[in-house]
Amino acid sequence: MKARIRNINFDAHEQPSRATVKPRHGLVRGEWLNVEGEGSWFSSGIGNAKREAVPAIKRIEQMCESLRR
Repeated sequence: MKARIRNINFDAHEQPSRATVKPRHGLVRGEWLNVEGEGSWFSSGIGNAKREAVPAIKRIEQMCESLRR
């Protein structure tokens, strides 16, 4: 089963700032931060849930990139 994206919050510049992802095991919260001019994401949750949430977080980044074009 794919991890489901529960919600995405955007900042004033229409960039993702926070997201909640529901994988099979637990709940993962992701946060995007601008580190040295490059957007990076950090997540909180248990180990298995974090591994299952990675494809969903990458989908969020791809969606945002396609919206910018």
